[in-house]
Amino acid sequence: MRRRRNPPRPPRRRRTTRAAILAPAAVAALLAVGDPAAAFAADGGSPAGEARSAPASGAAQLMREAEHPDPERRVRLASALPEVLSAMSDLERARFVRDWATSPSGRLRLAMARALRYAPNTPGCVTAIEHLAGDRDAAVRVAVAEAAWLRRREQPRRLIAVLHRLAEDDHPFVREVARLALGDA
Repeated sequence: MRRRRNPPRPPRRRRTTRAAILAPAAVAALLAVGDPAAAFAADGGSPAGEARSAPASGAAQLMREAEHPDPERRVRLASALPEVLSAMSDLERARFVRDWATSPSGRLRLAMARALRYAPNTPGCVTAIEHLAGDRDAAVRVAVAEAAWLRRREQPRRLIAVLHRLAEDDHPFVREVARLALGDA
């Protein structure tokens, strides 16, 4: 009988609910001020005692960052959103994607379109991509074309159909990005 070189790993512990709730607030605080401790100080200094109010303030902070006039901060937020989404439960993630993808604010829709490129697989992500492909903002449609190309293996028929629809878009840059994606698909 041969002996294993690597001992078996202990089973992975699941994240506690509190960690999943506080993660979006910590990421938003890091984006805003560069120090996650500032988020806890703003919440009264006790993250455990304020666990119920953390998601609302975290979501409000994320919305403020997405609506910020500085484009660099908005791009930084969009690049951090996949990590924020991965810290949420499937239901919270689906609700968050739905709310931002159907928001009247173009900046929230753009942030979500950019985040969908690397967001974890969530029920409703492909539907959000299909919905955002018809957005009136060309920047959102370009980000959706990139997201559809990067996620095309998840649901090829639906996402390739999105790329074909965007390849016939009125905006020349959207058309070019979608056609380049289809040439590589």
